[in-house]
Amino acid sequence: MNSTAPTHRDHVNALFVLHSPRIRGFILSLLPNMSRADDVMQETFLTISAKAEDYERETNFVAWACTIARYKVLEECNRNQKTSLMLSPDVIEAVCVSHSPMTPDEEESRLAALKDCMDALAPHTRRAVELRYSRAHSAAEIAKLLGWSTDSVYVVLSRARTALQKCITTHLKAVG
Repeated sequence: MNSTAPTHRDHVNALFVLHSPRIRGFILSLLPNMSRADDVMQETFLTISAKAEDYERETNFVAWACTIARYKVLEECNRNQKTSLMLSPDVIEAVCVSHSPMTPDEEESRLAALKDCMDALAPHTRRAVELRYSRAHSAAEIAKLLGWSTDSVYVVLSRARTALQKCITTHLKAVG
């Protein structure tokens, strides 16, 4: 075997990098604290890398990775039970049970709809959304960058999420 040939672990690590936005989003949906979510994301990567041989090619990588992430979130909850803003382990489990991975075609349709809907947002709203979700800035950082109040950032992001959800739903219904 050529020592420069990619290993199964290299393949799994590349899949993690490719799908890291979805995995991060999943973690943030369960643990809405950027700093702690970043720690869980790192722990998830380390575990995925260590368990790379357990991943079966041609299976749903995101589902496998999110299962590992779920356990890492639960570990974080157990370590920090006194934090009032965290979901309980029972709620996390309920959310995970209701979460069903999309097929590649469904994911492609949703991403196309998201792109179209992002393009339809007002420029200042789109910029705030990109700073929050693509660049992982906090509301306070966004406020400083855009010269807004933190409360304004929260309002703009809340309205943008609502508008994007409605737009994506409408777009997906239109294309069948």
